[in-house]
Amino acid sequence: MNERIRLRQAWLVLVATCCLANVARAADSAVVLLYHHVAADTPRSTSITPALFGMQLDYLAAKGFHVWPLLRVLEDLRDRRPLPDKTVAITFDDAYVSILTRALPELKRYGWPFTVFVSTDAIDRKYGAFLSWRQLRQLAAAGATIGDHSLTHPHLLAREPSESDRDWAKRVRREIAGARRRIAAEMGPAAIPVFAYPYGEYDRELEKIVGSIETFAVGQQSGAVGVGSDLLAAPRFPMSTGYDSLAQFALKVRVRPLPVTVLAPSGHVLADGESLPQLHLQLGAGHYRIGELACYASGQGRIIVDWVDRPARKLIVRPRKPLRPGRTKYNCTAPSNKVDGVFYWYSYLWMKKNPDGSWYNE
Repeated sequence: MNERIRLRQAWLVLVATCCLANVARAADSAVVLLYHHVAADTPRSTSITPALFGMQLDYLAAKGFHVWPLLRVLEDLRDRRPLPDKTVAITFDDAYVSILTRALPELKRYGWPFTVFVSTDAIDRKYGAFLSWRQLRQLAAAGATIGDHSLTHPHLLAREPSESDRDWAKRVRREIAGARRRIAAEMGPAAIPVFAYPYGEYDRELEKIVGSIETFAVGQQSGAVGVGSDLLAAPRFPMSTGYDSLAQFALKVRVRPLPVTVLAPSGHVLADGESLPQLHLQLGAGHYRIGELACYASGQGRIIVDWVDRPARKLIVRPRKPLRPGRTKYNCTAPSNKVDGVFYWYSYLWMKKNPDGSWYNE
């Protein structure tokens, strides 16, 4: 039995039995999906098989989801215009060839729009794994829009040796604005004013620079994007092997934003020697079960939630063990008190440098 048949059977079971069927989504939020490779022979951490990708699209169609262009979703949330129930946007980072060869045939079955974020040096230097400008225009003709992913896809927060704050800002601005100009020149009206942070890494200073060049930006922290979200760091749900099953997908596309105010810290990059960071939050009102709030950390599972002031909904989230160098997400979720199987979700990204102060590789 080939993979497509096996997955289709699993999908039919899910459609028939899933308790989430016909759940209405809030009209003030949407879920943005993030893909990289659509292939079976590329790194698992950034890949989904073509068969499973097709099954996910089938699920969206069968369950009556509205697949909208990313820019339209972000503009409507900014302007507080209501979205249709169950709105989803589809995005791809890095412009790999498999978007054209494997993803596009599936997307064309439904005529759905999607966005590709491009690091332009890889295109200009004609690296083999990446699409060409001609192929990107072919995608645009099929409904794609093209967004900015920097010139060279660096760790934008990493400083070069002896680099001043001013020189760092100039270099980062060149990365973002340079790619924006190249995309506009090559793609014309298909270019959109949305930036995708390389590796999903950002902080407030980087957001300020991005906001002076682009209108919106998206990260790689998970969750739904809503009216109250930071639209210069909008969340997306990464789809990759191990996190892309049909059951997981059915849950994620119905997630709603957990209303959160971050009280501390003010940044995302851990100070030298810091490895047990605490996240101070205040939850807003919403249709979720606050008593069932749970938080998790990448690679650690469920972590500690200390209620500082429960009536005021203030809490501290902390890990059970030190964070490793690299990126770690704290994900906090709470089930809806209105609809079974629907969760409210918030994700916070941490970045921890290597012990010698250097930036990690990936």
